[in-house]
Amino acid sequence: MGTECRMERELCIECPMEQDQFDHDAAHGSMPEDSTSEQIEPRKEVNLYVGMEFESLDDAFKCYSNYAHNKRFSVRRNRITKSRSDKSIIGQEFVCSKEGFRSKKDSKADMPRDKTRQGCKALVYVSQKEEGKWIIARLVLEHNHVLASPYSKKFLRSKRKKSVAQKNLIDMLDQSGVRPSKIVSVLATQVGGIGNLNVTDHDVCNYLSTKRHKELEKGDAQLMLQYFQKRQSENPGFFYAIQVDIEGRLANCFWADAKSRSLYKHFGDVVTFDPTYLTNKYKMPFVPLTGVNHHYQSILFGGALLWEETEESFVWLLQTWLEAMLGCPPKTVITDQDTAITNAVARVLPHSTHHFCMWHIEKKFPETLSHIYHQNIDFKYHFSKCIHDTITPEEFEMAWTELIEKYKLQNNTWIQKVYSIRERWVPAFVRASFCAGMSTTQRSESMNKFFKDYLNSSTAMSKFVTQYDRAIEARYDKEKEKNFKTKNTKPILKTLYPMEVEAAKVYTRKIFRMFQDELLESQKYVSEKITMKDGVYKYRVHECQKEFPSYIVILNIVEQKVECSCHKFEFVGILCKHALMVFIKKQIHSLPMHYLLDRWTMSAICGRDEGDFSEKLHQAEPLRNSSMWFNDIMVRSLGISEKASRSAKHHRVALQGLQALSDKLDDLPYENEQDSSLSISQVDSHSEIHDLTQGQTSQKSITLFNPVTVASKGRPRTLRMKGGLEKSRKINKCSCCKEKGHNRSTCPKVKN
Repeated sequence: MGTECRMERELCIECPMEQDQFDHDAAHGSMPEDSTSEQIEPRKEVNLYVGMEFESLDDAFKCYSNYAHNKRFSVRRNRITKSRSDKSIIGQEFVCSKEGFRSKKDSKADMPRDKTRQGCKALVYVSQKEEGKWIIARLVLEHNHVLASPYSKKFLRSKRKKSVAQKNLIDMLDQSGVRPSKIVSVLATQVGGIGNLNVTDHDVCNYLSTKRHKELEKGDAQLMLQYFQKRQSENPGFFYAIQVDIEGRLANCFWADAKSRSLYKHFGDVVTFDPTYLTNKYKMPFVPLTGVNHHYQSILFGGALLWEETEESFVWLLQTWLEAMLGCPPKTVITDQDTAITNAVARVLPHSTHHFCMWHIEKKFPETLSHIYHQNIDFKYHFSKCIHDTITPEEFEMAWTELIEKYKLQNNTWIQKVYSIRERWVPAFVRASFCAGMSTTQRSESMNKFFKDYLNSSTAMSKFVTQYDRAIEARYDKEKEKNFKTKNTKPILKTLYPMEVEAAKVYTRKIFRMFQDELLESQKYVSEKITMKDGVYKYRVHECQKEFPSYIVILNIVEQKVECSCHKFEFVGILCKHALMVFIKKQIHSLPMHYLLDRWTMSAICGRDEGDFSEKLHQAEPLRNSSMWFNDIMVRSLGISEKASRSAKHHRVALQGLQALSDKLDDLPYENEQDSSLSISQVDSHSEIHDLTQGQTSQKSITLFNPVTVASKGRPRTLRMKGGLEKSRKINKCSCCKEKGHNRSTCPKVKN
């Protein structure tokens, strides 16, 4: 009686869980996440009865959930009862998930979801006693529907809650780049099979989606900027630069960690980049600037996200990257023949040798000359022989002329364009300059493939940069592994030549094996002396019992310098088999020191003189903006800090000098903004790009807005602007003879 009177004075309120929300979650396989909820393990069957007591409301719900799991139905929280005096909860109703009916507004939707409500009356009403405990005040156990089978009860919604351990594992796997379907496989393995797993792939996807939405409430680009600022504060060697448009949206960004900047000092002689990989939901191409270390591994010298692949964007990227690398340009740059990239390289790196990717050009031949390939089966063979089997430029010119005349391509415009840039992509020309063995942008493309294990086309930018760092750490770990193997193992020698022993001591393991292969191959060659004058020998070298191909090797016996027409040493930095054969013939069994390049040795990093790099830095073009000034002072101050930490006296003198320098700087007049930072660059008639350096973003709070999201069906192949060599206008031609004015069905050649 007392309980009934008490309930008359109470206020009954609906629980915030709406019916349509419940149906939506059930249809998509997700459960509302509760920070206090744990995966409920099956317990022994309990019998519910009116008057049953519990310590808390959560204990009562857990007990009913356990009961429901044993009986194979799902439950949810429903109406709550609040006190009229202090609005505290004094009662709540737990019902079957099929309680009630769907609202009419959900039935009128364009794509209504399946119905889950059937008006089931099963429920438990729990009320609070005056002493604080909770009791079952009302109980209905009968259902009006069929209960789940023993094998399908794991799909009950109330049981598909993730435990804290499962959430932690899902988060860890997601951060490692594991896809949701693979995460479910790991969870299933952990519990002994998919039949024992209480979550589905939809649950994992919904959990990760909800988590990402919460993380991105502050803005994707803003989170990325904050991450950059945090990295820069933790390590002053971290560099980043950002461009925003007139509306404050992110346009372009570049970043490079301290390790990448340090490696560039040793291996920055050859750089390649290829902006073809789309890695985020804004469809901004990722541009990795890639090089080769002394283990012949691909290394990164920084990465960039570009909004537009225009000439101005690439100019900004190269200028910013050059700024991060302390103004030292590379000797060789390898890109594809894109017009915007070509013009940008010419403007920013005028003294660097610019090569085009041979693979990008070669793959266009079957597409552009399809009629030649269709009519002449042997054209592919002759074309490959002209490009890859010619050794000298003169041989290529002769082979090219024969090819053009044989297949009547003198008037082909595309062929003329390709021929006009032959010095930038044909091996007979490019092998005369050092490229660390690279003739294509395959290093950049292989790096893109490496990032696919960590990223995808829908990755948010803020997550992209964090995953980038994890990927880079994995690359650095591979380098450490190679260092360890080279230092703690010895290679197997295959000859008795002293030069092989010398090479094994200085070269890294990968480079030594490349040299060893050349040394073994040299035994297959013979030489014929052509001339000898003043200690300079000229030989014709070819394989035994094969007159062609032949190579010309010139040896200066006094200076122990050799030159081969294959230019392998100039191109890769390792002596070729032809030169080694002549060395052995002339009893030169030790490698001259000038043929052991430091960049391929174990001392490539620790053995270099940093003074040379500093001297080269001073000879570079003057520093032009605040970011470059900041980095220059930062690098120089590291040496001062090291000297100041030698003793208390050194520390005191350094502080006095810094204070005097600070006072002197305060007395200097402040220059105009135009003189101290980069100006605003006009991109087109509708937008303009502002530069934000790390010094500016660290001094004041900047709000960075997200780029415009590109909505598309499927993933586009590329956003790159095609250059003149890649553009092909669609002209109606005959598919057989490639002439205008008719098609294949009316082609005279087909009729004849």
